[in-house]
Amino acid sequence: MNNNLYMSTLLKAFDILDCFTDDSQELGISDISALVGLPVSSVHRIIQSLEFEGLLSQNRENKKYALGSKMLSYSQKCGQYQRFQQIASKYADELCRITQENVNVATCSGNQITNIYTAETHFILRPSFPVYTPFPIYCTGVGRVFLSHMSEAAQKWVYESNTSAIPQTQEEFLTLLRKARQDGYALDDQAFNAGLRCVAAPIYCSGDKLLFAMSVSAPLARMDDEAYKNARQLVMKYAERISQEIQNAESRH
Repeated sequence: MNNNLYMSTLLKAFDILDCFTDDSQELGISDISALVGLPVSSVHRIIQSLEFEGLLSQNRENKKYALGSKMLSYSQKCGQYQRFQQIASKYADELCRITQENVNVATCSGNQITNIYTAETHFILRPSFPVYTPFPIYCTGVGRVFLSHMSEAAQKWVYESNTSAIPQTQEEFLTLLRKARQDGYALDDQAFNAGLRCVAAPIYCSGDKLLFAMSVSAPLARMDDEAYKNARQLVMKYAERISQEIQNAESRH
C-alpha cells in the first residue's frame, strides 16, 4: 500500500474511534459516516478492520457498533499512564525551578503533539502552550523528538503534508531528524515562533519505547547560546531520570 494512503487510512480509523465517547455508546455506520464526513463504503471497510482487531464490536441485533474488548483493556492501562505522567510532572516542576523557564511534557497523536503538563516560570514574558491543545509536530522541539523516532516513511509523509511550511528540503529535514535521534535531543531555534527557543529530550518506558518528550523553552532574550547549551544538558539529564523512574515503576507491577 502507498505510504500516504496507509497514513490517511490510519488517521481515518482514529477519527472513527474518536466518535465513541464512552464504552456503552452504540453507533451505526451511517451515524459514523456523518460524524467523520466519509462515505458509508469507506467507513464500512475501516470498521471491518477495527472489528477484526477487537477495537470495535457489533451488536448483532441492531447492527450498531461499540468499543471492543481490546479498547476496553487499553483503558485499564490508563491508571498506569497517569502514574507515569505524575512522575514526569514532578521532575518538570523541579527543572522549572532550576532553569527558571517553562518546562513542558508532551505526547504525540498522529501528526500533532499535545502538551499534557507545563511547569511555568514566574516571568511575565514566557511561551504559552495550553495543556491539551494540539500543536504541529514538524516545527516544535517535542514534536521533532517524536518524529525522530518514527520510520522514514512517516517522516516523509509529515514533510510532504507540510512542505509549504517547512523551510528545509526533504533531505535536510530528514537529516535534522536523524541527528536529533542520534544526539538524544531536538532543537527548535525559532522554528515554531520567532524569538522563541526550545530544546527537548525523549522520555522512555520499558523496552526503550518513547512515551513522552520534555522541553525547556524560553524567549531568545533570555536564552542565549550559553543558556541554550545549559538547558540542553539539563533537559537530557532530567528526561533520563524520569525514564529510569518510570521503568522502575513498571518493573514493580
